[in-house]
Amino acid sequence: MNGSSVPILIPAPKKMRYEGKQVLDSSRPVTVEVTVEAGSQPAAVTLTAVRQLTAWLEEHWGGTVKVRMQESQRDESVREGDAYRVRLVERGMEAERYTLVSDANELRITGVPQGLLYGVQTLLQLLQPGTTRDLLSLPLAEIEDEPDLAVRGIFAESFWGSDLMELDDWKAMVDEMVSFKLNTLGIGIYGCWPRRYPAEGNSSSEFLFAPLLDDPELVEERSIRYWNPATGQAETKTYRPALYEQDGLSKLIAYAVERGVRVIPQFNGPGHSRLLPRLYPAISSVDGQGQATGTGYSLTHPETFPMLKRMMKRVIDRYMKPFGQTWFHIGMDEITSWCAEDLKKHSPRQLLELYLTEIGRFLVDNGMEKIIIWHDMADSLTGFDEAFETLLERSDLAGKVVIHWWNYTMPVLPVRSVRGAAGWMAPSTGYLAGMFYQDYVENIENRLNEGAEHSFEGAMAYALYSPTFRRNTAFLAEKSWNTRKRSASEFERVYAGWIVDGQKAEQWARGFQEMRKMFQYNPTFVLLLEIGVFSGNGDASRPYPSRIIQGVLASDGIHKAYRITRALAQHTLLLFERGDPVSGREYDLLVNRFECRRVIGLIDALLGLADAVQAEQRLAGRPVTDRSRLAEIGGKLERHLDELDALLAEMQTVLPPYMAYVACREYMFLRQAMQVQADELALLARDEAIGSGEALIPRTCLVARPGDGRDGPLGAGVNR
Repeated sequence: MNGSSVPILIPAPKKMRYEGKQVLDSSRPVTVEVTVEAGSQPAAVTLTAVRQLTAWLEEHWGGTVKVRMQESQRDESVREGDAYRVRLVERGMEAERYTLVSDANELRITGVPQGLLYGVQTLLQLLQPGTTRDLLSLPLAEIEDEPDLAVRGIFAESFWGSDLMELDDWKAMVDEMVSFKLNTLGIGIYGCWPRRYPAEGNSSSEFLFAPLLDDPELVEERSIRYWNPATGQAETKTYRPALYEQDGLSKLIAYAVERGVRVIPQFNGPGHSRLLPRLYPAISSVDGQGQATGTGYSLTHPETFPMLKRMMKRVIDRYMKPFGQTWFHIGMDEITSWCAEDLKKHSPRQLLELYLTEIGRFLVDNGMEKIIIWHDMADSLTGFDEAFETLLERSDLAGKVVIHWWNYTMPVLPVRSVRGAAGWMAPSTGYLAGMFYQDYVENIENRLNEGAEHSFEGAMAYALYSPTFRRNTAFLAEKSWNTRKRSASEFERVYAGWIVDGQKAEQWARGFQEMRKMFQYNPTFVLLLEIGVFSGNGDASRPYPSRIIQGVLASDGIHKAYRITRALAQHTLLLFERGDPVSGREYDLLVNRFECRRVIGLIDALLGLADAVQAEQRLAGRPVTDRSRLAEIGGKLERHLDELDALLAEMQTVLPPYMAYVACREYMFLRQAMQVQADELALLARDEAIGSGEALIPRTCLVARPGDGRDGPLGAGVNR
């Protein structure tokens, strides 16, 4: 017996007594027998727990592992002293509760199937430290554990990034959720967002993740144009979302249900809908002239609700009923405009209530037990007043509606209890992995603490899933399992010790605190957001990247803010440079170091471009002899360009493939602008008339003002 220090577990158990560990040496005959004790047939979730445990043992330890489905099947050829028994005992207990008790001869996990699965997740974390191919490090412990919140999970948005996730990527997401004892996966199967990327004509995010249309032949291929650092050129990937193309939603739900994860599809509307109104103009909202807007619905048109119901019925019949899933998310957030014809007969509040009751009743009549809506529109239009509560009762939706309260920025979100509706909180675990890291531990802490004040039963975070956001996901798991146990700062110290072996954990915890200064939603977040195109390109008078270059050149404060942010990233990287990973958590160390280098590299690229533009323009007012520096300025910018290419290449190796495409597309426009500027400098450096002073240095296209007649290389080649 050795190793009495209490191991780090995420999420932390409610009660735990730890008395060290014992080690099984595989160099002598020894067997680990995993026994399942259940009724006539173990549950599917229990069998998943067995497979996870035995697969881990076979991968990490060189001894013999045997599995028996009942105690009566014990292998009598194995002598008592040569076997260590792990017993999984199905027993009726409170939902998700489990106990784990172990001694020198046996480890027993008891609970309902879901509890057994969670007990195995705890056991796997306990086994990790000290286990090798030769030695199996077994805990001597007693644990009683159960979660605070019944609903704990992630809502994965349908957006650029998630559209490129293959079925195996979704399965990996489910596996990570299970490892952290999260039990709910929301998945946006229909949702639309405005156009973001200026070089792509179809860059609106209009995705279906399942074949639901009346006319499936109308579904178009999507394309993503991105910079490929491996080939050194822009390329186009044309595709349909993998879940759609392979009709993989049923496979994903089956996989999740076998692992105790409930799946909630979201079919958003009447906001966040562009694809359906574009493909079926008859149901589209119309403007004051009666013209289809291609966004949102005409709720009073006789074809609208029947079409939406047909599609939702396909979701229920094909993907939910076969797997016993009965919760449906209908969105109803961020409705930016209403149909002009509808407004002749109804107020916006009446239209919102019409959608809720018409769709909600249809779903309930088709076996759905919970109807989830985002809070924002209903809150702004109704205030969740007594009339709204009465509406739920009158439409027989009381007790079936869930208000999903979301906010990822404000320190405090005013929430309230609504009679007849349950409440869930929606912090975020990150949604811009292609651009930079996002630190949401305080957002998670604030949202879940607010939910606890109102006795809300759930927390389902908004996300574009990426394993690079694991720290956020881990804290979501911690706070939803133990809402009052660890603060954000306490958790960071724990998490540092969870991924870093030895005495460097405290240094890494300080690094996480520094990361929060960069990546929490604050002015620094906005600075980093501006480096990419994501903020949009709708203002023709401020095309990307001219808008940010002009801002940096116009204000030394902006330039200084970027320099300070770079210095912060460099300081944080120094804190992360030392430390060895806990076995199995090498990727977590890699990610944190990379995210610091990414900030440094992006700021160097942006400021390198701005400095080159400024240096070129300053030469216009200096003696002609100084124009020999044009080649030097261009050479320096070329070096920044090489460094950006190296960063993009590194992103391809660190980010999951579905986010690597997004990242290389996001910063392609910055790279192109740098190339345009470098080419312009090279051209000017070779121009004899410029060098002799016979010709003036023209104003670079990156600082050209609207209407001054300049449409130079940037306007023609980058922002087209």
